[in-house]
Amino acid sequence: MLRRVPWLATPWVATPWVEIAVAALVGAVLGAAAGYLRWGRTTAALTDRLAALESTATKVQGDRERLHRELAEIVHERREMAATAEHLREQVEQQLRRLEALSAELASPAREGESPPDDEP
Repeated sequence: MLRRVPWLATPWVATPWVEIAVAALVGAVLGAAAGYLRWGRTTAALTDRLAALESTATKVQGDRERLHRELAEIVHERREMAATAEHLREQVEQQLRRLEALSAELASPAREGESPPDDEP
């Protein structure tokens, strides 16, 4: 094969081992070129897809963190509302006890058959 090329027809180049080495080198170069054509384009498309997925994942993570903060705020507000409601419930119960005590004081003379005291002289 190499003997047909005039500048490679020298005796040391025309040996079978050199021909095999040159053929292997040419085969490796052609294989690398074919591999790049086959996988290089696919790799570029996959790299673009990976970049898009990473961008989407970053956006989703940001949304997740924002929702977590909003949820924490809502929970805090609900706890404040519950504490306020508990405080108001205690105040209402205290007022009810006072009203019941006042009602009992006012009703006790009427139960005994007594008339309320007259303030007139």
